[in-house]
Amino acid sequence: MGRKARRAAGTQSFTDLLRHPGRLIEQLAGDARQRAEADVAAVDTGEAREVSAFVRDGNRFRQGALILDPAAARSVMWRPFRVFGGSGEDVALVAPFHVHGAGPVAGPGSAVVDRGAFRLLSLQAADRYWELAVPAADVALVRAALLRFGTGGEALSERHP
Repeated sequence: MGRKARRAAGTQSFTDLLRHPGRLIEQLAGDARQRAEADVAAVDTGEAREVSAFVRDGNRFRQGALILDPAAARSVMWRPFRVFGGSGEDVALVAPFHVHGAGPVAGPGSAVVDRGAFRLLSLQAADRYWELAVPAADVALVRAALLRFGTGGEALSERHP
């Protein structure tokens, strides 16, 4: 995955919010819907998106990002958070995918995740079961991308207008 992925609507860094203060108000008011819909359309046209994602690893959640890139050999990758460029390799989520559902973040290790801003997606990939805590504003994007990349199905915007 050589190209840079733009951060999705619900995935904003501190510097993003400093550069675009209106996005903080969007996030707090839960009004990022238009940008979230634009993310689905962007991925549908071949652009990459980065979504903040905590992965349940036993009894803890590990911080990282889900990279959704339709042009990549592996369209869905989880990238662990790296302090100062430290080690840690990207992990491919292997299609096909079956999303079991989205719900509140709960269970072992969930105290490190902002339960008000994140939702827990449970899914079965070809090689393992995943529990991903993603920003609530990005759930539709992740579900649509998993459907598209996991089945080679129709355009994301056809499924999620």
